[in-house]
Amino acid sequence: MNTSTTTATSPKLPKETLQETKITLGTTRVRCSESSITTEAIANIEDDKQNKQKENTYEWDDEDKLLKFPDGGPRAYLSLFGSMCGLITVFGVLNSVGAIQAYLQENQLKNEKNSTISWIFAIYTFTLFFSCIFCGCYFDRNGCSKINYLASICCIVGIFCMAECTKVYQFILSFSILFGFGSGILMTSLISCVATFFKKKRGIANSIASLGGSIGGIVFPIMLRKLYSLIGFANAIRVLGGIVTFTLIISLLLTSENPLVMNYVQSDNHTKGYVGWMKKLKIYLKNSIDVKSIFNYRNPKFLFCYLGCAFAENGLTVSATYFASYCITRGVSQSKAYSLVTVINAFGVLGRISGYIADKYTGKFQMLVISLLLITILNFVMWLPFGYDLKVLYAYSALYGFVCSSILSLTPVAIGQICKIEEFGVKYGTMYFITALLSLPIIEIGGVIIGNGQSIASYNKFIIYCTILNLSSGICYAISRIQTIGFKKGKF
Repeated sequence: MNTSTTTATSPKLPKETLQETKITLGTTRVRCSESSITTEAIANIEDDKQNKQKENTYEWDDEDKLLKFPDGGPRAYLSLFGSMCGLITVFGVLNSVGAIQAYLQENQLKNEKNSTISWIFAIYTFTLFFSCIFCGCYFDRNGCSKINYLASICCIVGIFCMAECTKVYQFILSFSILFGFGSGILMTSLISCVATFFKKKRGIANSIASLGGSIGGIVFPIMLRKLYSLIGFANAIRVLGGIVTFTLIISLLLTSENPLVMNYVQSDNHTKGYVGWMKKLKIYLKNSIDVKSIFNYRNPKFLFCYLGCAFAENGLTVSATYFASYCITRGVSQSKAYSLVTVINAFGVLGRISGYIADKYTGKFQMLVISLLLITILNFVMWLPFGYDLKVLYAYSALYGFVCSSILSLTPVAIGQICKIEEFGVKYGTMYFITALLSLPIIEIGGVIIGNGQSIASYNKFIIYCTILNLSSGICYAISRIQTIGFKKGKF
């Protein structure tokens, strides 16, 4: 074919499009036609490509980018505030179990062994985490409205029934099972609602939502300490029940999920018409736990993320449960022991800044690993050798509260980092199912190590036990990160 003929018949392109860039390993070659491109401009283009490659490498839910996460706006912030109010009940009571356990051990249940009393809080923690599996699948398919009403009723009834308890089995039925079941459902639903509105700011949004736990943890121990002596245990718990009722009503009115990112199921199992409740129950039970992600040995990133959460949550819970009793055994007065619990939760408010740091600089997994290593160091450097000094205990409580808050606010965000948003509820429920299974032996072993609660040597062994759990969690999160992105540097 004649070259001149080809040139004549070919359409003439604009100057701006007559550019061609060839990239080879180690060198850059540039060919330009009727336009000039500087080497610096090409370098900028390549930097942009590399940045996009990194983003694609670190974002393991590319489909989420196509969905509409507002990351702000009136509806998102109202739902965020509603979630925070609901979590005042869930995490506020969880952060105050030390004040409840110490009082029961000295009063209503003073004739019971410490290992027997520990079953109340072991079963409570188990029920709290185990009930997440009932909510995760339901939330992914239907949203939060109906399930939140059921959970709120369980929490309100459970806390008011607790005021009438005098026996161990009564505390287990009302507080451990009924209140724990409602709290676990609310925890999954409220945190999942926040995740549907926020993507880039999910870390700081979750930190703000879980701020409710710090608020409850500050207010509840001080309030209970004063009310125990003024109006007695039963009335003090009734006042707590009134606060729980008020915060949950606000949460029910304001909290909602973002329908733009939800994958609602109009007809279960692809059938039309009425589906019986038994069939629905079977569907939810079948899809409530992501078994494949647990036993995926070729890529165990989810398994190690689940284990990291389980060791962190249970390790921090068991230490918070017995911290006040430890202080009393060391000779600290009951009022000051409750004050130390308040200091932990007060500095937990400042610890919520970790969500911003994780979003902006370090990434969620790296912040979790750093925080868990810090808490391991604090336990060995301050709590274990200098637990007899009240000033050191105050300093330790402040630092521990800051770091502990960082960990607890980022554990839900970590699982969202490696899964799609439409799978978040199921993955979150599966993670806390594993946490629940480990909570019974972990917390009960802690009670057995302490024994009658009168030996400092036993408490020192307990501190080492809690520290091993925290360190194990950090190792699991590090392995999960490596399984996800390898040894690459960067924010993740």
